[in-house]
Amino acid sequence: MTVDPDELRARLDAPLVHRETCPSTNDIARAEGRDGAAHGTFVVADEQTAGRGRTGNVWASPPGGVWSSTLVRPDFAASHVGRLTFAGGLAAAETVEEFGVDARLKWPNDVVVDRDDGTRAKLCGVLTEAVVDEVPVAGKPVDDVLPGTDPETAALSFAVLGIGVNASLAPGDLNVGDRTVTTLREEVGAVDPTEVAATLHDRLLDWTASVETDDGFADAVDAFRDRSATLGERVEVTRRDDDPVVGDAVSVTGRGALVVDTGERRVEVQEGECRRLRRT
Repeated sequence: MTVDPDELRARLDAPLVHRETCPSTNDIARAEGRDGAAHGTFVVADEQTAGRGRTGNVWASPPGGVWSSTLVRPDFAASHVGRLTFAGGLAAAETVEEFGVDARLKWPNDVVVDRDDGTRAKLCGVLTEAVVDEVPVAGKPVDDVLPGTDPETAALSFAVLGIGVNASLAPGDLNVGDRTVTTLREEVGAVDPTEVAATLHDRLLDWTASVETDDGFADAVDAFRDRSATLGERVEVTRRDDDPVVGDAVSVTGRGALVVDTGERRVEVQEGECRRLRRT
């Protein structure tokens, strides 16, 4: 079962762009943004042939999932674009919870299900791609892509929030190698992808509006802490341009950074790939 575009369009208070298949919904949403598409424009595909995750990993996107990208035009500077990753994670977690899944958030952008046997399975992923002064800066600090640019004053043209939900399909349908994944169908039985997509879009716009303000983002960080699958774990965070950080994940700051206690000091990590480690 795939999304019914006519039914979904009737549910949304925003433009819908639907494709039966495409390389990446984020690419389509970015093109829509350059053409002046409205805040909230929702791009959904039945299948992606070149979906990608935050670190460039291929995101398997066969029919049955909800593969979406939402164009947003928040009222803040480019320096705050990381807030949108929290908005996306919370929206996705609340969406799958609506369908009966006890979901948690792995810093910074994965929705996961923790099993009684200690294993952890990924259910949703979030990829935030900003366009600053009309230049894409996906997954990198603004001043890395645009040297000399001050992120505090740079104009955020728009951003695209790509969210994939493993909905009405089986884990075996997802070609993800040895990574552990799950789906809504696996966790709770049959679900309607159209209902999942509509719920996700509503929650995402609500959280996007909330994180535009400092108080709203503080609420988002508190909500993230409550759902965190990372806090209290021993972790290794691999950073783009620095040494990995290994230690205990003890907190998330008011700006969304993960605080890791290495035993010698506390490090605030703004970005990176986080994995949990076995305690020795």
